[in-house]
Amino acid sequence: MRPHSYAAALLLTTLLGGCSAYLPYAGPRAAAVNDVDHNKALQGIRLVDVNYALARVFHQEIYQPDLAILDQFRNPAPSLYTVGPGDVLEVHIWEAPPAMLFSPSVASTTTPSGSIMTTIPPQMVNAGGQIFMPFAGEIPCTDKTTQQIAAEIRAGLQGKAHDPQVVVSLVRNRAQSISVVGNVKDSKQVPMEPGGVSVLQALAAAGGVVQPVSKVTIQLSRSGQVLRLPLEDIIANPKENISLRSGDVVTALYQPLHVTIMGATQQSKEVDFEASGISLAQALVRAGGINGNEADARAVFVFRLESPKLVPGLAKGPLVDGKVPVVFRFDFSNPATLFVAQEFPIQNKDLIYVASAPVTDLQKFLGLIVQIVYPIQGLTTAGVIK
Repeated sequence: MRPHSYAAALLLTTLLGGCSAYLPYAGPRAAAVNDVDHNKALQGIRLVDVNYALARVFHQEIYQPDLAILDQFRNPAPSLYTVGPGDVLEVHIWEAPPAMLFSPSVASTTTPSGSIMTTIPPQMVNAGGQIFMPFAGEIPCTDKTTQQIAAEIRAGLQGKAHDPQVVVSLVRNRAQSISVVGNVKDSKQVPMEPGGVSVLQALAAAGGVVQPVSKVTIQLSRSGQVLRLPLEDIIANPKENISLRSGDVVTALYQPLHVTIMGATQQSKEVDFEASGISLAQALVRAGGINGNEADARAVFVFRLESPKLVPGLAKGPLVDGKVPVVFRFDFSNPATLFVAQEFPIQNKDLIYVASAPVTDLQKFLGLIVQIVYPIQGLTTAGVIK
């Protein structure tokens, strides 16, 4: 070899010998992520290998409603409507013949049996929770059903009317209502009715939601307790369409959810998803899937701030707003991981990262050699380098 050619080759070998560490790459290599448990600079970040059993725990925690809270929100007696101040009542009284108190008049009707039915004009329950009935006086109504109020009136008419029979009906409900607000056409107070009002009935009374059903979460609030359910789930599962109680607040929330996907996928992008959630497998597919030419199938990671209660022993380091920085690791070279990916739920603001395979660095290295060596060979052939 000529001296100049030898010197050029020696210089090239020296440069390339240490350049692999400086090759461009899109994110942390798999080894760096796998070392988070032992790297002092990354203290507090936990690395968790996800298997099917753990994926099921997360699936049930996120996708299944808290049945205990759901039962607390459920109205145990939706047909039991009790009257309160502001309600308007109408009273009908039948008196058996011979009538002792009521006689035929404009407000009365004689039935074929000879009894007289008298209708008392609608009355609003006053602030003290009472209505006034002729010949019976003040009748307490608060927290009583219409049947109980009728019994009170009948007792007040005993000895004055001949075998009186009383029926009380609710004309207008102003005492008990449900507030429906948020992403609905008409935020309003929805009156409670005998028979109850369900979540979907309350939303329908407010004109329905404005945004697509799949993007809306329903929040139920009562006495400091809050329960959130995807609207799609309430529609699909009648058990979640619970009967509400007076004073409940139903809020339709439109909060676009998204996950960021980076690394060796067909596309690095931010993916929006439905309120009912998506799995890791679905999220990867929406980014075009794993890039088979670049990805390390053993190094797919999900970065998340997670509640320590879901993984025993997780909270060994400092918490961030009560949560632990966690890296969930998935080995897609194992066929069983495909089932895991179908179960593992993605949460809002998660980051999915697919590391590049080591061979990708080699390809970049060889490409760099080609870019440098071929020009040198050309210069040598032309006699520029001897």
